Amino acid sequence: MLRRVGRNLVIFQQIEHFLKFLLSSHQHSGTAETLQANAKAQAECISTKTLGVLVEKYKTEILHDAGEEIPEVERPAGWFSFSYRLSVEKEFLDSLHNDLKVMTDERNALVHHFLPRWQPGSDEAMAQALAYLDTQREKVLPMFEHLKRNIEGVEESRRYLQEFIKSPEYEKQFELMWIQSSPLIELLNEVAQKFSRKDGWTYLAHAGDLAAKELPDEVKALKERYGYKTLKKLLIGSEMFDVLDEPLSDGRFRTLYRVKPGASD
Repeated sequence: MLRRVGRNLVIFQQIEHFLKFLLSSHQHSGTAETLQANAKAQAECISTKTLGVLVEKYKTEILHDAGEEIPEVERPAGWFSFSYRLSVEKEFLDSLHNDLKVMTDERNALVHHFLPRWQPGSDEAMAQALAYLDTQREKVLPMFEHLKRNIEGVEESRRYLQEFIKSPEYEKQFELMWIQSSPLIELLNEVAQKFSRKDGWTYLAHAGDLAAKELPDEVKALKERYGYKTLKKLLIGSEMFDVLDEPLSDGRFRTLYRVKPGASD
């Protein structure tokens, strides 16, 4: 009897540990300087929560109805974020909610209300208590396995993220993100929106003059800061603009540019 009580208590403690791990790990965000501190603060906050609070947070922060849209949140430049959610059909979502409730009720029943079942002087009562403990275990194992699989999913996602961060593609995307959010690109984008011709193209020479007035240090240190010798190459490298050399009657040409559809959204 005591072994089975202990077995079930360990299962409930593992489930609580699983929930704390998932809620501490499913979403991290911040700048390069604050990301680690934010994650630590989140873990410390979750570590003090009761099982009931953990269950509610798991239902609202990780489980989602696949039919509901998750709104995107705009973040400032240099902001990193990692999130893990489980989107399921409503029928399955309802069953998970039910399993969470069953697990919570069974845990409370064992911790707070099991003592009346402890009747060593009655073989019949002890047999019933043993059967109760075995049935209880079977009731909570589905949630135990569900949370265990989710932890494996989070760890796999982290592994993929770490591999991506170490890859040349990440370095390229990080540099591209930095360029696209830079003051100079923002200014060139703004000029293209305000001073384009009727056909949508903007004179790069005009944009360059405005940039030299508004951001002289950025233009002077173009190669050192952005890795490109000219504004034309910077525009192309940012992948936000179409660039065109328009022929002139004297055999020369002038460079035009325009924002690619969707690039400024």
